[in-house]
This record gives sequence, structure tokens and C-alpha cells, in this order.
Amino acid sequence: MKSEKWSKIGKITDEWVKGSYPNAKAQDQWKMKDRLNSFLEFLNVTDSAFVETYTKTRDKTEWSRRTGLKVVEFYNELTKKYAINTARSYVSSARAFCRDRCQTLIIQRKRIAKPKKAMGEHEFTREELAKMYHIADVRDKAILATAVSLGFSVEDFAELPREQIKSLVNKAVAEKIDFIGFSYERGKTAVESRSHLTPEARDSLAEWFTYVDKKRESEGKQKSKYVFPNGNDKHLTDQAINDIVKDLIRKANITTTGKIRFHLIRKFLMNAFHDSGFDDWSTKRAMGKEIPTSDSTYLQGLNRKLDEDFWKVYEHIKLSTYTNKNGVRLEELEEKVQKLELGRQEDKQEITALQQVLEFILPKERLVEAIIGLIQKKEITHEVSTRLEEIGLERKSTVDLTSSLMSKPYSELIQIRNKLKA
Repeated sequence: MKSEKWSKIGKITDEWVKGSYPNAKAQDQWKMKDRLNSFLEFLNVTDSAFVETYTKTRDKTEWSRRTGLKVVEFYNELTKKYAINTARSYVSSARAFCRDRCQTLIIQRKRIAKPKKAMGEHEFTREELAKMYHIADVRDKAILATAVSLGFSVEDFAELPREQIKSLVNKAVAEKIDFIGFSYERGKTAVESRSHLTPEARDSLAEWFTYVDKKRESEGKQKSKYVFPNGNDKHLTDQAINDIVKDLIRKANITTTGKIRFHLIRKFLMNAFHDSGFDDWSTKRAMGKEIPTSDSTYLQGLNRKLDEDFWKVYEHIKLSTYTNKNGVRLEELEEKVQKLELGRQEDKQEITALQQVLEFILPKERLVEAIIGLIQKKEITHEVSTRLEEIGLERKSTVDLTSSLMSKPYSELIQIRNKLKA
């Protein structure tokens, strides 16, 4: 797809984009071409003439410095009409073209501003994400745990290939690997990341694959090529994934302090690497951020180090031990309530206090939503309806069932949920 306004790019640019970014979306490839064309218009030279000038120059270092100064001039012009982050995106395309077709440019530090941090956004805590994970259904558990585990951009996450991820999950489950590592090339930038699946990601993905495969089989559909497909055999859209995160926040009754988007999970993981003592190079490799070729040559041991030390990061991102403000695990509270009810019926005061703590952490309506989700899952997987009768429930419409469940005591709902999960 060629724009009529592209007067400075041609075959060389097409080959560069296809060769350096083969997995990039058509829209992203278009943007790279458009931004490079803007840079070449600024220089008033075509892509072929630009490369020819480099080829004929004897002093390549001087060419790198001189062209670097031109890039800075281009950036300064852009900042007169664009925000800093937009100006940086144009410059990044120009620098990438030079790196791939000529050589890396020499640009003094601080001549191009660092990206501006988005203001007015919420900052996730581990406790909030753990609470979201606890109330999520089978699909959303897999989405959240995998997102926290990988820290991918929403575009890369949406396009996760089922075949590769399923094979990793199978191996991790069969060999009881807690932090299975793998290399992954980001589609937008073609930069490699060294990623890992956490125990929560491994287990929730295993459950998700079983669930979605049976569901699609019952609908007469083939297995999708994506980890998280939509109803049309394509992957979930970026907006759909953002909406899932927002919905989990609502269901978990979390008070936000700013805007919510999927990208905040990527920021959360990156901060976790820093908090775990990883240096900038290791963090960049883990997050799939570009490392200059000149430096990457000397950092061949990064993948090994990340594999060996990822457990340190896990301490900051694990989702399976959600606690309240007093540091008590939700599962421990539930177990204690049940033991008190069975063995110490006379101690009503302690039972009531613990139930109040439970209901504060996990409101009754959220618990009912979780039960409804478990029932729907079991129906989809063709489990017999007599299972519901065994735990004192009748097969009703969702509305009637919700009403029936809401009328039951909180402690009975906990027992119903646990029986369904068994």
C-alpha cells in the first residue's frame, strides 16, 4: 500500500520494512514508511540517494556523526508541532533505517528527550492484581496471569500463537517447571524478549486450553491458531483485552487512581524487574526493548541470567497468595471459617468477625458471579446437571439462579463454590 504523498521512498524502503519487521502489522509498516519519508523530505533526498551517499563515503564515522546531527535537527523541527513522544516515533524510524541499511548513528546524549511518562494513569499493585485474579473466570484468569507473566504490549499479547504457548505449557506441566523460559520476537519491532511463564500462567493456561478446546469442539469449530480467540476465529481485539482488564477491576471492587489500560500491566512487570535488582540490560531483554547492536554483542549471557534469576521477580508478581491488609490469605480465612463452623459452633462471635473480613475482601455479589461462571463452565464441558443437585442447586436461568444464590448465607456460598471447583 503506497501513499500518494510518499515522494522520497521506494523499493529500498519496502525491502527494509519487510526484512527488518516481517511480523509487523500492515498499519505499523505503513507508519514506518510514512515517518521515514518525512525524514527524507526534511533532507530533500530519496532513500536510494541517501544509501548511495553512505556507500560512497570513505569516513563512515564522520557520516554517522553528521547524519546524527541532521536527525537531531529533524527532531527539533518536529517538536514545534508534535508532542515529544510523537516526535520521537518519527526519529526512531529514521534511526532504525540508518542502523539496518547503513550504520548506527552517533547522537549525543540528551539531544533527544526521553519519552514522556503518561500522566493520570493508575498504578497496579500486586495485591490488586492478585485480587483480580482470584475473582476471574477461567478465560480471564489465563489472560491476567499470562499478561503479568510476559509483560507484552497489547498487540503482541493479542497475537500470541497457540501452538508455541501450548507446547510450553505442556512441557512445564509434564516436567513440573515453575518458570519455563522462551525467546519471543515482538511483531511490531522485531526485538527479541526473554520471557517466562509463572506457575499461575502455566496452570491457568492449561485449564483454559482444556476449556476452550471442548467449547469449540461442541460448536463444531477447529482449534484456533491464537491463544485467546474471539468468536470469528480471529484473536481478541486490543479494545476487547482492555475492556477485560477494566471489567476485572470492577468485579474486584478496586478503587482506581487514574486511567486504565492493558499497557499498565507491562509497566507493572518492568517495575518488578527493577525492584528485584535486575540491571537495565536484563530488564530490556526481558521486556523486549531494543538493545543497541554494539552493546548486545557483549551481553550474550543475558538469557541465561534471566532464566536463573527469574524467581526473584516472581516474589513481586505472584498472584496466587492474595492477602488482605492484615496479611492473611483469603484461602486461609475461608478454611478457618469452615473449621469454626464445624467444630466450634458456640463461638459465633469469631465466626461472624471472620465472615465480615471475607465479605469485605470478596463481596457477596462477586462470589455469586464466580459461582455462576463455574456453573456455566461445567455446562459447556457437558458435565451432568445432577452435579448441581448434589450441591443443592437447581438448573435455572442465570437471572433466577443469581437471585437464588444471593438469598443464601455467605458461608454456604463459599461451600458451593468449593464443591464446584472440586
